[in-house]
Amino acid sequence: MNEQSLSDLRDFHRFIADKLNNGGALLSPEDVLDEWRIQHPGPETVDEDVAAIEEAIDDMENGDTGVAFEEFDRDFRARRNLPTNS
Repeated sequence: MNEQSLSDLRDFHRFIADKLNNGGALLSPEDVLDEWRIQHPGPETVDEDVAAIEEAIDDMENGDTGVAFEEFDRDFRARRNLPTNS
């Protein structure tokens, strides 16, 4: 086992111990692993996020300013049958 893998396992072990000591005993192993992955994204996830941000910046530089939040919020709530935010 390489040093990085050993370090990752130790970090994950501490993460699980912290969860158990702070009310996380009701979480399933899958829930804990999901939370770990959200907080510690792999390099491929970071690369995808960076690419998406760069694409959005390119769009903005080319005049695409996206949708106003109010319009997005209205459409989002309508699609999900949520009450309006008034």
